[in-house]
Amino acid sequence: MKYEAIVLCGGEGWRLKPDEWTPKPLLNITATETLLDMQVSWLIENGFTNIVLASSRSFPESEVFENRTVQMCIERRKLGTGGAVKRAAVLVDADKFYVMNVDDIVFYNPRTLYDKATKGASILLARPQLPFGRVTLQEEDMVKTFQHRPILDIWVNAGHYVFSKDIVADYFPTEGDFEHSAMQKIAQDNHLRALEYPGEWLTLNTVKDLIRIQEYMKKLKPTRKTSKD
Repeated sequence: MKYEAIVLCGGEGWRLKPDEWTPKPLLNITATETLLDMQVSWLIENGFTNIVLASSRSFPESEVFENRTVQMCIERRKLGTGGAVKRAAVLVDADKFYVMNVDDIVFYNPRTLYDKATKGASILLARPQLPFGRVTLQEEDMVKTFQHRPILDIWVNAGHYVFSKDIVADYFPTEGDFEHSAMQKIAQDNHLRALEYPGEWLTLNTVKDLIRIQEYMKKLKPTRKTSKD
C-alpha cells in the first residue's frame, strides 16, 4: 500500500497573538525542529512517500521545503478545511490517504488508522484533559475530592483521519470546514470508523500550549522512537 498524507497547515493561529506572530507551523518545538518539520518527519519515518501541505502560504523557511517527499498546495483564498482537503486530494495518487492537523501531535503509527477505514473513512479519538481542577462535593459545602486537570472519560476528535477519494468527492464542501457537517453525514451513512488512541495527545493553540509542548519534547526527544509496527 502507498501511504500519502495531507497536512492542514493554513490556520492563522490567532489565539497565539499578540505574544507570538510566527506562523504556527514554523514555531520551534525543539531546539532543532519546527512543528511542521517534526510532523513531516514523523510521517516520513512511518513510511509516507507523498506529503501534501495544504496552506495559504509556502514554507521556504522550513527544512522540509526542499524534500522531494513534500509538495505544496497553496490556496489563493481561504477554502476552509474541507475545501483545502478537496483541492489537495488532486495531488494524491492513492485511493485512501491520511489527513491531519499540523497542530495535533500524537505518538503512534499513523498507518494503523488505515486498518479502520474499511468503509471509506476513519478517525482517531483521544481522551481530553480538563484544564481546571475537578471538584466533587459531599454534604453541604464540603469538598470530597480534588483532581488537578484530570483526563476525562470521554472520546474526542484528535484531528487525524483517513479518507477515501470517493468520500472526499461525495461529502466534502468545496468551501468550508468538513468538521461542521460532512463528518456527521459520513457517520450517519455508516462510513466512519474510529480508532481509540490511549496515548499522549498534545494540541497547540495558545502560548501556554507551546511552552508545555516544548517542555514535553525536551524530556521526550532523547528517547523518542517511531513505531514501525
